[in-house]
Amino acid sequence: MSARSFDPGKLSLTLAGSSVASAMGVLLLWKSGGIETVPAYLLTCLPVALIIASFATGWRRGEERKRASRRYLARLAMVMAFYLVTLFLAEHWIEDRGVTGWLAVVLAVLPGLSFAGVVWIFGGLIVEEEDEFQRLLYVRQGLIATAISFTLAAVWGFLETYHIVDHVAAFWWPTIWCFGMGIGGIANKFKYGTFGEMR
Repeated sequence: MSARSFDPGKLSLTLAGSSVASAMGVLLLWKSGGIETVPAYLLTCLPVALIIASFATGWRRGEERKRASRRYLARLAMVMAFYLVTLFLAEHWIEDRGVTGWLAVVLAVLPGLSFAGVVWIFGGLIVEEEDEFQRLLYVRQGLIATAISFTLAAVWGFLETYHIVDHVAAFWWPTIWCFGMGIGGIANKFKYGTFGEMR
């Protein structure tokens, strides 16, 4: 691969996406009984390593990225690694070992807080970004993601209230927000020629 064809940004996004896919794969294998607990814990190192590699690749872009973007990447890598670790801890100790009481509350809250941290980190990116055009792209991207997730949550909530659909766990709404960020980035690309946070 030549230096011209190498795009660290695309590699960073690919590694980040791979980290999520591999984490979900390990979790599904573990919960289905396909692998034991110890191998599952060891395999958890793979998505965490991919997140760190994604962060390192994005960080190497150096001068291409402003300080706000670099801080955003660092914070996001740490929060997502923490999320994966705490998710596996909660699954193991609460679901498999039957832990209850205050310890179960702590274990259940940690992955939720780390997931919520993604939204706060994105807010920090908007506040710290000095380039007004990039800030516009971030705000637009976040508003599109929020509109998608809130609309689906509101509609589904009423369908659920009237027993038309089954209950959906609340953590899916911020998950949809994250997917909405991707849609917002694509909308930015169509309107302004650049993705914004996905760049």
